[in-house]
Amino acid sequence: MADPVWLGWVLTTAFLAIAGYGVARLVVAARLPAPGYTGCHRAVDTAHTTMALGMAVMCSPVGGPLPAAGWQALFTLVTAWFLGSTLLRGRRAPVGWHGHDWQHAVAGLGMLYMLLAVPHTAHSMSSAWTGPHTGAAALPALGWAFVAFFAVQAVRLGPAVVRGGGTGVLADGRVAAACQLVMALGTGYLIFAML
Repeated sequence: MADPVWLGWVLTTAFLAIAGYGVARLVVAARLPAPGYTGCHRAVDTAHTTMALGMAVMCSPVGGPLPAAGWQALFTLVTAWFLGSTLLRGRRAPVGWHGHDWQHAVAGLGMLYMLLAVPHTAHSMSSAWTGPHTGAAALPALGWAFVAFFAVQAVRLGPAVVRGGGTGVLADGRVAAACQLVMALGTGYLIFAML
């Protein structure tokens, strides 16, 4: 059963807003050096922006201009970056409100799963995501594991959204955590819709 068009537009708008917020964080950090904003923060904000753009394209009722192979390359890079960081740095503390590097690697794998586990016909890859992919995912047990992972992530982010703290684009943990909460729920939902 395909999602209504209005839901696709609502999700597309939400994900584009999240991507815009990630870009704003990167721009502000480049212009106004912040003592607590390190390279780790830049990597996470870049990954969140990339994933939000990918989610916006997947939810868009008109489909997206970038071929699936382009998104696969981007999400492979995101996954490899955070997996490498996990292996090289071990179990370092999370950066601010962000989770551990391994959590970002799993999120990147979830994005790859969405791209790799569905039919790759010209029609299904050029149209809106949830219509032609509903009920078509390969390895559904893996899909359910990703749905569970993103649900747990959403629950974990809830207190950070409520707690908040700080003012300004770089210091306001509430807005940043709310964006990540929406990403977790949206990604889990899209995988759920595929199953």
